[in-house]
Amino acid sequence: MLVDAGSAANDKQAIEDGIALFRGLLAKHPDEGGAHYNLGNGLAALADHEKYTGLDWYLRTSSLRHEARREFQRAVSSPKPGDTVAVALTNLGNSFSRAHRWVEAYDAYLKALSRDPSNSIASTGAAKILLRCIACGIGEKKTLKAVTARHVARAKAHAPRIVELAGAKAEAHLAKLLNWKSSDGIDPDLSKATKYEKFVAQHRLAISPTIEALDCSLVRWDSLRLPGISESGVVTGVPAIFAMLNVMKADFLAARYLAFQALTAKMPESGLYADTLDYATYGVTQSMLSLAQRACMDVLDKVAVATTEYFAITTDKGPVYFSNRWFAERKDGQPRTWHGALRPHIDKGNTALIALAEISLDVNKGGALHQKKAFRHSSTHRFTVLHDIGCTPSRNSIHVEHSGVEEFKSLLIESLQLARAAILYFVEMISINEVKMPKGGGLVMQLDVPSHHSIRGDDRGPSRAARRNRRAPKRRV
Repeated sequence: MLVDAGSAANDKQAIEDGIALFRGLLAKHPDEGGAHYNLGNGLAALADHEKYTGLDWYLRTSSLRHEARREFQRAVSSPKPGDTVAVALTNLGNSFSRAHRWVEAYDAYLKALSRDPSNSIASTGAAKILLRCIACGIGEKKTLKAVTARHVARAKAHAPRIVELAGAKAEAHLAKLLNWKSSDGIDPDLSKATKYEKFVAQHRLAISPTIEALDCSLVRWDSLRLPGISESGVVTGVPAIFAMLNVMKADFLAARYLAFQALTAKMPESGLYADTLDYATYGVTQSMLSLAQRACMDVLDKVAVATTEYFAITTDKGPVYFSNRWFAERKDGQPRTWHGALRPHIDKGNTALIALAEISLDVNKGGALHQKKAFRHSSTHRFTVLHDIGCTPSRNSIHVEHSGVEEFKSLLIESLQLARAAILYFVEMISINEVKMPKGGGLVMQLDVPSHHSIRGDDRGPSRAARRNRRAPKRRV
C-alpha cells in the first residue's frame, strides 16, 4: 500500500517507507519471492518518481533500476516464488522496455505468458514491442502483424485483469491497443522447418532482422547485416567492422548449434569417468553445455570491442571488456557518467547505446544477469560441475562451481537470448548513428560489400531463396 499509494500520490517518502519494510522482511525471510517482487516494484516506483528530463535520467536512476531488475529476477528464481513469477517477469519486461532493451523485454513478456496466459499486461507489452518493430521496419511486417493480433486478442479476452494487474489508468491507456486489428497478417509457417529451425524459432534465437519466426525459404536465414557505413576522406578496403560482425555472428551460431546438439541429441561418449558420489553428471554433453554458455558471454566482449572500432575510441587503459566500455571510470561515491567518447552519440538519441550500457550493469556483480557471467568465469578459470539430483558436492572446493543440470540448461537458453539481443542492439546502434550522421557535401562514391558466399563460390547455381541472400549493404565513402 505504501509503494502503490505513494507512487499514485507522488509521495516519495511513502515509497521509501515501503521499500524499507520490504528490506526488513527479506532480511528475515530471504527466500520469499513475493517480498523480492514487491521490493522490485518499490525500487522501480522510486526510479519513476525521478522526473525525466532527458537521457541523463538513465544515469540518475541506474542504481535503483538495476537493483529492481535484480529483485524481479530473484522473485522468479526464489525457492518460494508463490504466485509472483508471471507478474515479476512482466515487470522485468517493463523495466527492459523502459531501458530500450526491446528484444529482452519481448522474451520476458513471453516467459510471463508461458506461466500465466491470462496476464493481459504481458500480452499488451509483447504487442507493443512488435508494433514498434513494424514501425521501424524490423522484420517481416505481415508475420509481425499476425503475431501482434494474437497477443491483442489474448489481452482482450482477459481485459478485466488489466485493472487487477496495473490499475484503472492502465486500462484507459491500453484501450486503443485492445481495438487494434490487422487484415493482412500472415502466420509464420514452420510446417517444413527442420528440428533445428523449430528450436531456433521456439526460443527466438535467429540472428536476423526480426523478433518473431524465421524465413525458412532462405538458405541463410540468419541474415542480419550492417547498414551502409559512411566514411570521409580517401580510404581503401572494407571496414574492419564488417569482419567483426561476421565473427560475432559465427561465434553465436556455433554456440547456438552446440547448445541445440547438447540439449536434443545423444552425443557419442568414449570417456571413462570416476563417480564423485554426489549425483554429478560428466561427459561430452555436459561440457558442450558449458562451452556453449561460455561462448555466449564471450560475444558480449566482442560487442564492446566492435563498438570501440566503430566509434574510433582511443584505448589506452588496458583491454576493452563489455563491463568497462560504456561508462567513465569513477571512484566510490561519485555519480555514474557516460564514457566521454559515447556521450555525444547518446545525447543525439542513440538509444541502442543505452540498451548495451544497461546490460553491462546487469551482468556485473550484483546484477540480475550476473550468474551467467559467473558461470562463464567458473568454466573458463575453474570448474563447473552439473548435477541431475540436488546440488550438494561430495566435497567442497573453492575451485568448483556446482549447478543443477536443468537449471543450467535454462540459463543456457537465456544466455543465447542475451547474446542475440546484444548483437541486435549493436547493429541497431550503427543504424541509428548512420542516420544521424551529418551528410557532407562533395563527391560521394559507393563501394558494394559483396556476399562472402558469392565470392567463395558457395552459391553457384543458387535457388531463388539463395539469390535473395546475396543482397549486401552499401559502404558510402
